[in-house]
Amino acid sequence: MSTPNIHFKGIPIEYKKISQEDFDSNQYNLIINETIEPNEDGYISDKLLPILTKDLENKNTTIINAGVGQGKTKAIIEVIAKYASNPDYLVIIAVPYKSLIEQYVNDCQKHYDKDKIFDLLSYEENLRGEKSKKENWGYTDDESMLPFSSKLRHHKIHIMTINALLGNPGEDNLFTSKVRSDYFNFVREYCQNTNKKLVWLFDEIHDSIHNFKEQFVYNLWNYHGLVHKTYVVSATFNEASKEVVKYLSEFTNKDIFILESNRNPKRIKQSNLHLNFYVDHKLYQDSNLIDLVSELTKSNKPFDILVYSKDLAEKLFNPNKTPNSKVKKVNDILKNHTNRINRCYSDAFNPRANKKYSNGKNIINIGTNFSTGINIEKENHTFIILFPKDLSVEYVNNKGVFTNGTNVIVQALARQRKKGEIHIFLPNPSGINQKSLPYANNLNEIMYNCFEDYKSGNDRKVDYLPINSHKTLLSNAYEKLDYDIRNAKNNLKQVNRYGLNRLEYPTKEIFILNQGEKYITREFFGGNLPAYILWASISNQFLNCWLTSIKATLRINFNRENLFNEVKDLVYAYADIDALNSLFEEYKFFDSFSGYKKLKIVDEITTNYIFTIDNKNLSITERNKIILMMLAFVLGQSEESNLKDVKSDLQKLYLRSCVYYSNNLQEIKDTLETKDSTCVKIFKKWHELIDVIYNSRIKVKGIVGLYRTPNSEFEEIFNKLNFIEDLKYLLDNDFLISSDVFQFKNTINTAIKNKTLLDTFYKESIKFYFNHEPGQTSKNRKKVLYYKIGELDLKYTPNFLYEPLPEVVL
Repeated sequence: MSTPNIHFKGIPIEYKKISQEDFDSNQYNLIINETIEPNEDGYISDKLLPILTKDLENKNTTIINAGVGQGKTKAIIEVIAKYASNPDYLVIIAVPYKSLIEQYVNDCQKHYDKDKIFDLLSYEENLRGEKSKKENWGYTDDESMLPFSSKLRHHKIHIMTINALLGNPGEDNLFTSKVRSDYFNFVREYCQNTNKKLVWLFDEIHDSIHNFKEQFVYNLWNYHGLVHKTYVVSATFNEASKEVVKYLSEFTNKDIFILESNRNPKRIKQSNLHLNFYVDHKLYQDSNLIDLVSELTKSNKPFDILVYSKDLAEKLFNPNKTPNSKVKKVNDILKNHTNRINRCYSDAFNPRANKKYSNGKNIINIGTNFSTGINIEKENHTFIILFPKDLSVEYVNNKGVFTNGTNVIVQALARQRKKGEIHIFLPNPSGINQKSLPYANNLNEIMYNCFEDYKSGNDRKVDYLPINSHKTLLSNAYEKLDYDIRNAKNNLKQVNRYGLNRLEYPTKEIFILNQGEKYITREFFGGNLPAYILWASISNQFLNCWLTSIKATLRINFNRENLFNEVKDLVYAYADIDALNSLFEEYKFFDSFSGYKKLKIVDEITTNYIFTIDNKNLSITERNKIILMMLAFVLGQSEESNLKDVKSDLQKLYLRSCVYYSNNLQEIKDTLETKDSTCVKIFKKWHELIDVIYNSRIKVKGIVGLYRTPNSEFEEIFNKLNFIEDLKYLLDNDFLISSDVFQFKNTINTAIKNKTLLDTFYKESIKFYFNHEPGQTSKNRKKVLYYKIGELDLKYTPNFLYEPLPEVVL
C-alpha cells in the first residue's frame, strides 16, 4: 500500500536547541552565535571553520550543535590539526564507540601526520596481544614497562573512548587497568612539566551520558588548570547533555560558546524512506521483508540489515535458530549467501561474530552494532532497519539498540551517507490525538487520518510533543518527586546526623543525568517509537531521507504444526499485550476492555490480512478455525482442547449479548459505534420475539417452563415482522454469524430449506437466551415436552453489539 502525497512541506526539522535559559546566568557566561545556515549543498563546514579559527585563542567550552552529515566533523578536524601543529597544545579526542575511534584516526590522518596520532584503544589491544606483557594488564603493583614519556613527546593527537578519559573501569571492575592509569598520569605530568595546554573534543556526547556520574567527573579534576578549550559536538543533544556541558565548562572558567545550525534537508541528496508495518512478531517470516531481501539478492544490490537484537539477527540467517516449518523465512533466502554475511553483534562464544561494520562491496552486514559511529558509503545501497514490537511494559525492555529512543533513530537513519533506499520495518503505531498536533487544521487532519489508517488494534493514543519541551517535562517530574519526599526532608531537618552516613536526596541535575533520558524516552510520544517515526516521516523530520511509501503486511503465513500458538501470538501482537493483560482470567477482561472492542479486533484482523498455512490458501473450514481461535483468545480461553466447547458457548454468549443490548437502545442512530446499524435493528426486533416467548411461560408442578413448540402469538408476530428476511440479512452481513464459525448459520439455512424455520428459530432462541433444561409432563394422559427455565442475570453480559454508553443508551 503506497502512501498518498502526505508530506508536510515547509515544516522545519525539530532539534534540541541549546538556549540561554538552560544555564544560570549568575554561574555561566554564555556567548550564543547566530544560527549557521547550511549552503546550497546542505553543508556548514565553510561557515563553521572561520568561526572556530577566530576563536582558537579563547578559553571556553564550545558547543557545536549541527545535523548529521552537515560537515561539522570536517571543520572540527581542521581546527584540531591547527592545535596539534602548535607546540603549546595537546589534543584529546574522546568518543563513545570504538568505531568512532577508527573513523577519527582515518579523518585526522587526512590533515595531520598519522605517526603523531595516538590511538589508546589500539595500543591497549596490541599490548594484550603480546603474551610477555599481559602481566601488566590489570591493577597490580608492578612497574609499568610502557614508554609513555617518549610517546607523548611525539604524539600530539590522542584518541580514545569517553569512558577511558573519565576513568570508568566498567561495571565489573573497581579500578582502571594499570596501563590506562599510568597513561593518564603521564598525560597530566607531561602537560604540567612542559606547560602544554589541553584541548578536549567530546563527540556524540549524548551517547556517553552514563559515564558522567559524579565519581567519574571527579576524575576529570586531575586536569584542572590544564584545559584551554573543550569542544562538545553532537547532532542529537539531549537534556542530560546540557548538564554535562555545565560540568565541562568549569575547566574553562564557565565560559560557554554555542554554535548551532538549522537542519535544511536537500531532496536531491536524500534517500527514499519506506515504512513497512508488520503485525506478526516473527519478523524473520514477514512477507514484505522476505520479498525485499529476495529482490535484493536476486539483483545483487548492496544492502545491510540493522537489527534491534542479536537474537533476531541470528534468526535472519541461521535456520537452526528458527522452528522447522514450511513457512518461508528470510534465512531460506540468505542460505546461499552465508559467505557474504558479516555478523555485527556481540557474542563472546561465537568466533564468527563480534565483527565491526564493513563497507566491502559484496558484504551484507547484519547485526546491532552500527546504529551510530559508522558511515555507509556504498552506492545505490539499501539500508534495512528492524524495530521490535512495542510491549509498552515499563519493567520489560525489548527495544535493544533502540532503547534510548528518538536520538538513536535519527542517528541510525543518518548512517546512510549516500542517496539510496531505507526500509524501516516496525509495528503499527498507536493513534495520535489530533488536538495535540501543532499544524494548520487541514494538516492536522491529514496527519490524524494517516495514523488512523495504520494504527494498531487498540484505542491508545499518544500526544505530539515538541522536542524542546523535554526540559519542562523533566522539571515537572522532579517537582513531583521532590513533593513526594517533602515530609522526609522536614523530618531530616529536625535530626542531627553529624558523623553518620551521608544521606542526600539527588539534586535535579543528578536526576536528569541518571534518569532523565529514560523518563523522556518513556513519555515522549507515549514511549511509542512507531508513533514518533510515523510523525517524523510525514512531517519530514529526517535530514537524510524522504518518505516515499508506506506498506503494511497483508499476508500472514501460519505454520500448521504450531497453528494455535501462532494465531495466539498474532492476536496478542495486534491488540497490544497491555490491553489484553487479563485474558487468562475468565471474563475479568470486561473490566478494562469492552466485548465490542475485543470482537472488533478479530474483525479487523480477518478483514485486513490474508491468511495462509504453510504457504497455501485456506479452506473455509481452516479459516473458520482460525477465527474461532482468535475469538477464544480475546474471550479469555487459552487451551486448544477447549475449542469445541468455546464454539458452543460463544454462540450462545454472542447471540444473547446482541439481543439483550439491542433492547437498551431508545433509537438506532447512524453515529452508533457499531459495524452495521441494520443488524442492530434486527437484534432489537429479535428482542420483541424474546419478550413473546418470555410472556408465554407456563407453570408445571410449581416449575416455570416453556413449551417446546411456538404458540400462535409467536408465529403471528414473527410473520408480521417479516423476520425471515431479517434472519437472511444477518446470515449474510453480521460478522460472526455470516462467517459460519458458529453452527447457527447452517442450522437456519437447513431449516429454511426444510420449511421448519419457525420451530427451529423458536428453539434456538430459547437455548441461547434462557437458562433451560428439558422436561416432560402429561396432560390428558398425553406426554407434554417442555423446557424448565430459570432467570439469567444478564447485566454482566459483555456487550458485543456496540461500544458501551453512547448517547443513545438509556
